[in-house]
Amino acid sequence: MASGVDNDAGKAVSPRLVKARRDAVVLIVLIAAVMMLIWNGSAFVHEITIAHAALGQDVSLASAALTLNVALILFGWRRYGDLQHEAEMRADGERRAALLATTEPTTGLLNRKGFADRAGALCASCGSATAQLVIVSIQIHRFKTVNDQHGHETGDALLRELAAALTANFDDSSAVGRLAADEFAIAVIMPADEIERAEGLADAALHGVSRPFAIGERIIQVGAFAGIAAAPAAQTRIPDLLRRADIAMDHAKSGRVARPVWFDDGMERALLAHGEIEQGIRFGLQHGQFVPYFEPQVDLASGNIIGFEVLARWKHPLSGSVGPDVFIPVAEEIGLIGQLSEQVIGAALREAAAWDPTITISVNISPSQFADGWLAHRIVRLLTETGFPAERLVIEVTESSLFADVDLARSIVTSLKNQGVRLALDDFGTGFSSLAHLRSLPFDVIKIDRSFLSDVHENRESIAIIRAVTTLANALSVPVCIEGIEAEPAFRTVMGLGCEIGQGWYFGKAMTADDARELLSSRARRLEEEAPPADCNDLTAARS
Repeated sequence: MASGVDNDAGKAVSPRLVKARRDAVVLIVLIAAVMMLIWNGSAFVHEITIAHAALGQDVSLASAALTLNVALILFGWRRYGDLQHEAEMRADGERRAALLATTEPTTGLLNRKGFADRAGALCASCGSATAQLVIVSIQIHRFKTVNDQHGHETGDALLRELAAALTANFDDSSAVGRLAADEFAIAVIMPADEIERAEGLADAALHGVSRPFAIGERIIQVGAFAGIAAAPAAQTRIPDLLRRADIAMDHAKSGRVARPVWFDDGMERALLAHGEIEQGIRFGLQHGQFVPYFEPQVDLASGNIIGFEVLARWKHPLSGSVGPDVFIPVAEEIGLIGQLSEQVIGAALREAAAWDPTITISVNISPSQFADGWLAHRIVRLLTETGFPAERLVIEVTESSLFADVDLARSIVTSLKNQGVRLALDDFGTGFSSLAHLRSLPFDVIKIDRSFLSDVHENRESIAIIRAVTTLANALSVPVCIEGIEAEPAFRTVMGLGCEIGQGWYFGKAMTADDARELLSSRARRLEEEAPPADCNDLTAARS
């Protein structure tokens, strides 16, 4: 088993031998002192006895003096024993404290400090300028689930089994540590020309911790992810190399890669960019940098704009307008998608409240938001604060949102429908239970995903799917909106397939609130210009 303590017996005198020599010297000195006390005491008693005998007095004083000398000797010996015991207890306490400072108590492996110290010692003792320090970072997958299902005692027993499985493949020339609840690390020195062997060691460690373990009467098996980082042993900083191994491990975890993943500089750059986006999102939410853009939705038969889909944009002070594909995944990951969505939807509803009352506003709700039981309440509050009519609001829900928890989704949808809000099933056809959702939830619009239109001219299957969806929707009396119309041929194709509503760059890209307002105003002016002039009777009737 890898250890964090070096054996220096051959380099220095044994501490036990030093202690034995010290105790021998102390004992010799103490015996000499006792003999001197006895000698001097005997002489003193003898003189007192002679003096008192000459005077014819009692010799009890001499006896008392002798007793006092003996008592002092016994007290000194006992005090010496107490001091020795106290020194031994203090030394034992210091050893225990040093052990606790570098060892994780549940598994007996090195903790983070002990691991760093031991890895540093390996680097210092390798004796080769080209040697590489390799660190493997391992995270146990769903270890918390073991604690939740079987209790922490079972979890601790599993940790000890995992520690034994890891240390079985490594000796005292390496370091094995448990750095966090479900994270382990291994450090080993390797020659530069054998660095490829590190992946095999990491893979063996993964297989070791992923095999079934018998814990009491249960068989428990967990998965794991591993990252590898290496650097010259003579130059590296242990915390930096461990951080890189952790980054590679996180990369394996996010990609669900079941083999060890080597660190590369691109991972670190992506992580730094992710951190900058996260901090930017937090700052942007505080300063209103997330604004709504409006993408037109058109009645394909008349060509009139009947609504807008709201898309979020980040007005970054340095990068300008940033699209949602950059910040939405990060906002979902850090739990701020709800706050960001409310900010954008609120701004869109305040702007659109004064528009043509026939124009609808569609907003997307992410799957993570649909896990919030208070979602309906939050949307109704936005409607109240902005004065936007509920019947003009369309909530777009993806199939993945409904698939997670149909009962909760039905409860939220029912609450919104009771307030007059309309519901659209977004990206229809890309999920796994579309027909069941159509039957169980009262949708007002079905939106066909743009992926079916991207190759509609070459793929007959896409045309067949679009035609089938429109036929089904017509049978249910639900209008179909198809996304991704970007050119005249696609427009002509969907017109012939029975779709009612279209959306895409062919009708206009997503625009700012000012541009959307101007577009509606120009449409209103054009309709007024195209309207036939009213005759005198109509004018008279209007005046009356």
